[in-house]
Amino acid sequence: MKAVLFDLGDTLFVEEIADRPENQGKHVWEIEFEKVEGTDELLRTLYGHYKMAVVTNTETSREPQVRIALRKAKIEHFFDVVITSVDVGAPKPEAEIYMKALEALNAKPSEAVMIGNRLEIDISGARKLGIRTILLRRNERYRGTPLTDEEKPDYVVKSLSEIPKILEKLWSHRYLS
Repeated sequence: MKAVLFDLGDTLFVEEIADRPENQGKHVWEIEFEKVEGTDELLRTLYGHYKMAVVTNTETSREPQVRIALRKAKIEHFFDVVITSVDVGAPKPEAEIYMKALEALNAKPSEAVMIGNRLEIDISGARKLGIRTILLRRNERYRGTPLTDEEKPDYVVKSLSEIPKILEKLWSHRYLS
């Protein structure tokens, strides 16, 4: 495993914050996001061992604006790459957005894992390319039952703290087989 791709909303940032009335109509960099519990610990654990990217669907925000939000949350420095659907011109689950991230990280699909919260967007798009997937199911905000084989994640976790063991297992398995 060489690269870890992260969705942004409800994976690193608590998405419900953006839905609050006081944040309606604001851009991603204007909102004071709360991080998902365990974000700092996970990123510190993975930093230096993996190349990391944020791969996010945005309505108008481009990389610089998402980086401002990450900087405000004090986690920007962990990410080698930030890829937005606006910059690529293709949203998840389309292949282009994932391929752009992999290309920027110099990684193949077989060397990457995608961590996200939506089966039909984060998981299906990555799986179509052969990227391993981890569904973060920390709440009931989105559908949790796969409707197709492409939506079936390789792993399901309820907390970010479960991810290092999974990555360690994936890493060890690659070199033992």
